[in-house]
Amino acid sequence: MIKSIHLTNFRCFDDVSFNTYNPLVVFSGKNATGKSSTLESIYIASTTKSYRENDLDLVIKDGKESAIIEIDADKSFKVVISKQGNSFFFNKKQYKKLADFIGNLKVVMFSPSDLNLINGGKIYKRRFLDLNISLIDKSYLTAYRSYKHVLHERNEYLKQEEIDKKFLEVLTKSLIHFLNDALKARLKFINELNSYLEKISEEMEIEKISLKYIKTYGDDVYKSFNDKLKYDLLTKTTNIGIHRDNIEILINGKDANVYASEGQARTAILALKLALINYIKDKTKVEPIVLLDDVFAALDNTRIVKITNYIKGFKQAFITTTSTLGIPDELLEKSLVIRL
Repeated sequence: MIKSIHLTNFRCFDDVSFNTYNPLVVFSGKNATGKSSTLESIYIASTTKSYRENDLDLVIKDGKESAIIEIDADKSFKVVISKQGNSFFFNKKQYKKLADFIGNLKVVMFSPSDLNLINGGKIYKRRFLDLNISLIDKSYLTAYRSYKHVLHERNEYLKQEEIDKKFLEVLTKSLIHFLNDALKARLKFINELNSYLEKISEEMEIEKISLKYIKTYGDDVYKSFNDKLKYDLLTKTTNIGIHRDNIEILINGKDANVYASEGQARTAILALKLALINYIKDKTKVEPIVLLDDVFAALDNTRIVKITNYIKGFKQAFITTTSTLGIPDELLEKSLVIRL
């Protein structure tokens, strides 16, 4: 459980501390008062990434050189963000390798931007896979980074005027080696998450939610790369691989991007995050902290009741809202409300 959060020069905050030692913490306030920023700080301390920005230094308050996140959760977490580079500390020890820092603080985040998992580009969907598998499986992070390294080498070589086909084949075989390792982990994650999603769909009495993995190559990966070689040489880039794969969120077997209403889309994302919570808990024996940014928007009363029952069972959850009137009474009476 997170006991306290201390932010320095982070987003709109100069220097602020929050006592959060409660199973349910509600940040309430008008827009642009820092509600989502507090959740973002926890997310960064878990993943080393922002769910709102690609460049981490954008969280630094205007005119300041650096931002600092400090979290006390029995164990201590500190992140120092600057334009010169970022530093990550766990129990006061600095970790140079992000793989060693990531996931020590386990969180699952729901935010309105998660709708990109349904109607956004492939990059959002691959990021969901890469981040959440890495939190559980460090070997995946190693394989994926090795894949990206060889991919960069291959793409740079494809730009050369003269190509040595034998050397290109060496690069391709190396790329396929790491692809196979990463793909195995991705498919295992999808299959296991689908089993949780099936149960969650039944418990919430909603449409069946599931994930579908879409490859850019056939079962014979080496043949697929050979078949694509001429096009790769023409375009001077690698056109197939796990960096081009995709996932679809399905509602009753149909693509949610095509068929889902806003309420259905939000419910599908919530089901996905609930499944992820159970997945992480079963795999690590640690219950993740749950971050819910504007979670009740666009949900009907029936779905609000369902999600409320889940929230009551979380070890610790953080909720943001513009008004506590939007929080069900049975949650509010147990909440630590922090007004911003």
